[in-house]
Amino acid sequence: MVQMWEIVGGADKGGIIVRDGENTKSNQLDDRLSTGALVEEVELKGDRLNYKLVTGTGPQTGWVSIKLKDKDLAVKTDKGPSPPPTAVGPKNEAPLPIALFFPGQGSQYVKMLEKAKDLPAVKDMLEKSKTVLGYDILDICLNGPEDKLEETRYCQPALFIGGLAGLEKLREERAEAVDRASVMAGLSLGEYTALCAAGVMSFEDGLKLVKLRGEAMQEAATSGSKKQLMLSVAGLERAKLEPLCKEAAAKEAGGVCSVANCLFPSGFSVGGTEQAINTLKDLAEKNGALQAKILKTAGAFHTSLMQPAQDRLSAALEETLPNMKPPLHTVWMNASAQPIRPGSDPAEIVALLKRQLTNPVLWEDSMKAIIREGVKEFYECGPMKQIKAMMKRIDAAAWKTTTNIEV
Repeated sequence: MVQMWEIVGGADKGGIIVRDGENTKSNQLDDRLSTGALVEEVELKGDRLNYKLVTGTGPQTGWVSIKLKDKDLAVKTDKGPSPPPTAVGPKNEAPLPIALFFPGQGSQYVKMLEKAKDLPAVKDMLEKSKTVLGYDILDICLNGPEDKLEETRYCQPALFIGGLAGLEKLREERAEAVDRASVMAGLSLGEYTALCAAGVMSFEDGLKLVKLRGEAMQEAATSGSKKQLMLSVAGLERAKLEPLCKEAAAKEAGGVCSVANCLFPSGFSVGGTEQAINTLKDLAEKNGALQAKILKTAGAFHTSLMQPAQDRLSAALEETLPNMKPPLHTVWMNASAQPIRPGSDPAEIVALLKRQLTNPVLWEDSMKAIIREGVKEFYECGPMKQIKAMMKRIDAAAWKTTTNIEV
């Protein structure tokens, strides 16, 4: 019987180091083996494991250490890869090779929802939202002003509803693309939209969580003693960017600087404290980055600076868990770049959502895994074309079959 191992180390580095030989001084491969990956044992020599990748991301084969200073990097497991489902959706039908994607913060614009607001299902959501939110989100979407819509506390509920409005618009145009979709995924905030679309939570429960998430993130971004920033970096490999982040953080007392979003090949956003991020900008440019641009965001999302927000959100997730249901479609999760299959225990989803705000969004790895699973057709449901633009850099063939459902 084949022995399986689960990679448990390297969560803060994007995975563990892989070498091309048994010796720890042998050549280090460019990519790391992702945390959460499942691998098949080929050979075990002391604390060195020669593996073959089964699920997760990283080199298909290589050698890794299973321990480092008595800390486990890999542990034996009886887990195996969960196969794609044979039935999905509310009618338990055979899945189609279709994925539905939902955008995150940054895709908002004044006049969003103009094209979808009169659909009956969208009208119903907008009416229900007034009770949950305590204000009229449609008015902010249609009339702004832009700086108000950009505020995290308003932006996140707007995009949650915007993604679901895109879903309803697609349902009107092609119902089977929604009911029989193989996969759903959302970028950061969009993960909550995807989970709602997959039947895990009701619209009201999802919106309550998103409202709290937006408010808690905005508070975490502004209540600390240090200003927070995010930086878009393109043209550097993660293995080169990570040491630069550490160097930048070390130059500021109490500095934070870490990768927040892995979006496309050599394309990242980095979050942290103001001085550290400005230092990183200079370091990235000096080390050959094609772009190092400060982003217009309220805070250092998906870094340790969001821990106060994550704590508040985790408590709310636990309260909501009894109302949650197993997904009706596969949902690819941000924190792990792994699928949660139809019928899975919602507690597995909550565990990953509890990690999401303080860990990198593994979008590129998720997209590559979804494509490997055989998905051929992609729909971006919601405002703008942020996800399609990234898909062009991840996989040109997939980009050509990605359709935007604008709202």
